[in-house]
Amino acid sequence: MSAPQKPGPRTQRLAEMLRVDHAGEYGAVAIYRGQRAVFDRLPHKAETAALLKDMEEGEQHHLAAFDKILAERKVRPTLLAPFWNAAGFGLGAATALMGEKAAMACTAAVEDVIEKHYAEQIGDLDPDD
Repeated sequence: MSAPQKPGPRTQRLAEMLRVDHAGEYGAVAIYRGQRAVFDRLPHKAETAALLKDMEEGEQHHLAAFDKILAERKVRPTLLAPFWNAAGFGLGAATALMGEKAAMACTAAVEDVIEKHYAEQIGDLDPDD
């Protein structure tokens, strides 16, 4: 009986990409939770809180999809999840305390970075490489 083969570089790269993407979605959820921790307590900001709740639900959906993919591919999640949770929540709460514009600027910047990150990964997934 032979020993299990070590995954190839392409398989390892895909696992790394999935782990990073999962961590990003995890962090995004934590940011929205931090923002909502502030805005949910301000009756005059109910509309902003509702918008953030909808945005968080979208990120929760993405996170659940990555949870499933990680399980199917037997890829461990990031070991830094507690850091992402605390840092994301703190960033969300801090920007919310600065006001609606700061909170929305934060979420827009995070979404922009994630979008660019995913676009860069497309090249790594090209089967012709």
